[in-house]
Amino acid sequence: MTGAGAPGTFFDAHLQAEALRARDLTDLRFFGVAGALVPLPAGRPSSTAADLRRAWEDLAVGALGRMRQRGFAAFGALSVPPDRIPARGLEALLAELPDWLSRPRISAIGPVGAGSGSPREEEVLSRQLEMARELRVPVLLEVPPPRGPRQVRRAIALLQESALPPERVLVDGTDARTVRLLRAVGYVAVLSLSAGGGEIDAPLRIVRSLGPEGIAFASHAGDGTGDLLALPRAADRMARAGLSAAVIRRVCGRNALEVLGIAPADVRDAGAPSARSDRRTSR
Repeated sequence: MTGAGAPGTFFDAHLQAEALRARDLTDLRFFGVAGALVPLPAGRPSSTAADLRRAWEDLAVGALGRMRQRGFAAFGALSVPPDRIPARGLEALLAELPDWLSRPRISAIGPVGAGSGSPREEEVLSRQLEMARELRVPVLLEVPPPRGPRQVRRAIALLQESALPPERVLVDGTDARTVRLLRAVGYVAVLSLSAGGGEIDAPLRIVRSLGPEGIAFASHAGDGTGDLLALPRAADRMARAGLSAAVIRRVCGRNALEVLGIAPADVRDAGAPSARSDRRTSR
């Protein structure tokens, strides 16, 4: 596997922060992973508005700050996810969310999704997609299990109803059956790389078959599952299979960064301990 001297900068399209240690961040940087999108973690059935507000604070102020202090360019995504919609206090949360989205290092609204497809879940999703369109903020949308073509088509319908520009949307939870659907309408499909070698092989086959356009790789690691070094492992496998450096750069970071409006140089600068401020490209 390639090490610290490898060309290019990897950017993980979905990394969780809860269980990451300082050594984990050191390992990621050594193997070329300079930054990541860190979405709000999954919730609990008993989540309240106060719980979610604390989770926003923990991510925006706590986790992202700690990761950057260790030289890792972490960018956050905040939302009211379908599994964390509170029974009370929803309107206050939605009213506060734009201020949170304007904070430094918060680069997207997410994860959002239709959840089980209940009217309330779809309404909350639609309101957040409208918010993203009005604020010109990128979106990380998760497709709920079983993540088949029917669920993806419903997600596409909701996205199109929102009139959100496709180039600002990452759709997480996709696979070989659904990548073509998303690429056909201009969204970027996030493919998960898990710890097993066979799971890494599946996304690589998709890239070899379809090309790198509209595809972003993510480890989905950091919460006790997944492979933290999935991106450099996948990049190494692709290089050995003869894929070009340009293809590897696109699926291992560049495509996701373009959706988020973050320049690769900003990832390197933001991750440097001497960086004095967080810079984002204009929307």
